[in-house]
Amino acid sequence: MNLVVFKRRAFPCLLVLLAASAVVALPPEKFWQSKPAGGWSEEEAKELLIKSPWAVKVEILQQSGRQLARFANGQVAVYRTSPENPPRVFDQEPMRVEQEFLRAVYGVRWSSAQAVQDGLKRLEELSPVIKGTMAPPAELSPNHYVVTVRVITPPEETTVGAFERKSQDIRDEMGRPVYDEAPRVADILSGLDDAELKERAELATSAKLRLKPEKVMRHGVGTGEGFSFFFPRTVDGRETLPPGTAWAEFVFEGRRKDKMKARFNLKEMIYQGKQDY
Repeated sequence: MNLVVFKRRAFPCLLVLLAASAVVALPPEKFWQSKPAGGWSEEEAKELLIKSPWAVKVEILQQSGRQLARFANGQVAVYRTSPENPPRVFDQEPMRVEQEFLRAVYGVRWSSAQAVQDGLKRLEELSPVIKGTMAPPAELSPNHYVVTVRVITPPEETTVGAFERKSQDIRDEMGRPVYDEAPRVADILSGLDDAELKERAELATSAKLRLKPEKVMRHGVGTGEGFSFFFPRTVDGRETLPPGTAWAEFVFEGRRKDKMKARFNLKEMIYQGKQDY
């Protein structure tokens, strides 16, 4: 009898504990949900524009165009300086030949969202100089979703790659040391005209739709340079991102087949109580 009574008393307590734990587990409300844009700090506005549901940092490894030779003794040297040039000849066969890659970081932002526009406006009030580094597009379009790409870190040699290059002990026929220069590679967008930029970009969706940009715009200079891609909101009278679309992914392929991919979870892009993209 005592056992039955104990269970009846414990069961409501267990429900209370479970309810309490569920409350504790709720994620904290984001600042863009809890206060108006006019109250955002500079750091908050920057966060929304750099790392939020509307902004993604993408790190990729870009090919330098050079090939590296790795030898059994651990040495590394440039085997071929470019696809057009012949390979170097060494006194021993390399253990393997591989492509050289450089690390680059890009910022991809959904610029047509109201949250992003409010973030840029708030930065204009707090720090116009920092706003300029965020590559704000010169114009938007009510008929397009606008995705902006900017370079955060241009392609650069990894720490490991620099160490291997500087510590190599490769010599020519006269016994003189051979020093390979650091690789120099432009960012994935550099040197492309508008037609190429449009051709190499697309917006893929969870509904298996693949959209090409109808327009591309370059804007800003230096660290504030950006490339904005305009994707249609409707095609043949149908919404390209209708309600229920789970995600949309911006994809860009460079000349050396390097790919940049930035996926946006549309269900998380909620601002002022409604979907915002």
